[in-house]
Amino acid sequence: MKTLRKLYCRTFQFIMYTGSYALPWRQPALLEGENALRELPDLIAGKQCRSLLVVTDAQLVSLGLLDPLLEGLKKAQVHYTVFSNVQPNPTIDNVEEALALYHQNNCDSLLAFGGGSSMDCAKACGARVVKPNKSVSKMRGLFKVLHKLPPFFAVPTTAGTGSETTVAAVITDSRTHHKYPINDISLIPRWAVLDPTLTAGLPKHIT
Repeated sequence: MKTLRKLYCRTFQFIMYTGSYALPWRQPALLEGENALRELPDLIAGKQCRSLLVVTDAQLVSLGLLDPLLEGLKKAQVHYTVFSNVQPNPTIDNVEEALALYHQNNCDSLLAFGGGSSMDCAKACGARVVKPNKSVSKMRGLFKVLHKLPPFFAVPTTAGTGSETTVAAVITDSRTHHKYPINDISLIPRWAVLDPTLTAGLPKHIT
């Protein structure tokens, strides 16, 4: 039994490794450098995004890190809605709350602002937008989304997760404590902002 399981795992790894060369991998387009965040509102407006859902956490809002971005969105005449209830390990409830706000405000695009938790929540929310009949739990595993997400912008404020470039999102069921890893190429953000000044506004141990 142990030998068969080992053979299965090795075969699976080989198929995935070989097949990965045929997948349409892509990297997000980057805005890089000090104060690069200031360029983002005009980029968003230029992509014909008129109603944006900003996914973040309450601490970043309280620190005022989003203020320059939100002011820029106003000037660029991009309507936005802020969802700031992301938990350190984002839950299915977080995703569904964000999804409800997305629909209530007729959003047409997503922006993740923060660390890996905000990124994962936004990714899962985008997946739910394009797969409305498939729950988070049913998207667990590989290639269960396979639909192009709405325009998706990522603004990392930490240099640890790299989630702004990855195919993965991990969402927790707060009732069962099960974690649902969702892995799909469509989850890679289309644009990412790498602005080092954002990390300077965080608590010292995170910076």
